[in-house]
Amino acid sequence: MNKREVEFLLKNGFFHIFSSQVINKIAQFALSVVVVRFLSKSDYGAWAYASNILSFFLLMSGIGVNSGLLQYASSSKNLDEKLSYFKYSLKVGGVVNSLIALVTFLVALFVKLPVEGSNEVLRYLALFPVTSILFELIQIFLRADLKNKQFSLLTNINTSAYFLFTLILGYFFSLNGIVLSRYLSYIVSIIFGLYFSKYCWQSFGKVQEIKAPKRKEFLTFSFVSALTNSISSILYLIDTLIVGMIIRSNVAVAAYKTATLVPFSLNFIPLSVMTFAYPYFAMYKEDKTKIQFYYKKMIRSLFLINLLISSTLFIFAPQVIRLLFGPNYGDAILPFRVLSIGYLVAGTFRIPSGNVIASLGKVKVNLFNSIVSGTSNVVLDILLIKHYGSVGAAVATVIVFIISSFISTSYLLKYLNS
Repeated sequence: MNKREVEFLLKNGFFHIFSSQVINKIAQFALSVVVVRFLSKSDYGAWAYASNILSFFLLMSGIGVNSGLLQYASSSKNLDEKLSYFKYSLKVGGVVNSLIALVTFLVALFVKLPVEGSNEVLRYLALFPVTSILFELIQIFLRADLKNKQFSLLTNINTSAYFLFTLILGYFFSLNGIVLSRYLSYIVSIIFGLYFSKYCWQSFGKVQEIKAPKRKEFLTFSFVSALTNSISSILYLIDTLIVGMIIRSNVAVAAYKTATLVPFSLNFIPLSVMTFAYPYFAMYKEDKTKIQFYYKKMIRSLFLINLLISSTLFIFAPQVIRLLFGPNYGDAILPFRVLSIGYLVAGTFRIPSGNVIASLGKVKVNLFNSIVSGTSNVVLDILLIKHYGSVGAAVATVIVFIISSFISTSYLLKYLNS
């Protein structure tokens, strides 16, 4: 990377995005520790279970208009066109997430959940889909309009507000305080988001929503993206679920879950790069030569960085596990080493290639990839976990990363060379 490229990254907010992601990862980890400390074990179980149920409802949040807004606003030619997509996204996302909130509330009210206390927590969290979609869409609009510094600052404000509110309200009001802190952090963040985007509010009231033919294209892209992301998210949850179902051992589940924490968390590195680069790839999607040049440059840089990280984790796995999780997690070392290799594959090829394909508007390729990867993951998990336990789950994950990376990277290179 030469001096000119470093200056471009500096000027356009790449380092703001990257440092923001690092701060957020650290704050989220610290927050998870704080929540455990403030709640009794039974309250924490109710909170974790209700949050997990809510995560399933949110898999189809806004039927994916956040992905659609990022794609179409990034490639729009002027501010009015970006705002027309923003306006339509707010309308669709608001209606869809209001329905999700209603269904969540009705489920919490009428369906008896197996974990005691989780119905009450889920009722309290039912309005969360409405506040979250508003915040996300403001955040994505800033990102699509290349306001990367404001985007990063808003992300930090949201995390900091949630952390501070949880510290204060969680200390005084326990579980109720933690639920309230979640809402307050989003309300504060939305106010700041409106302030950061004030330059466009005068035009916002005047622009028309996108017209009918564009709406169909936009909604199709959004829905397919949401479906793809949902399948990918479910797959991360299924590994642990199948380990528990087949081995029926809390110890094995704990070992596998512990082994995944660092390698999976490191995904923030390629995701930070793509957070910055996605709008540029979408903007120049018709210029295959330029896309190919920067894609290869990005892959080479990520490969060198990820190779260094993966090698370090692989060699010092015993020390890392002992330092972070204590001496009782020695059985996590081998799956940790396997997943460290997996990070090299996923962080270098799978995540960047999938994002670039989406920025080119080829979301059906990602959907096909998710279905193939998902099916492979379930089959390999069942076959390998039965014989090799948590190590088998880690091997299955790495094989799926390789399959997924091969499909996305080979398609992308073929498309760019055609």
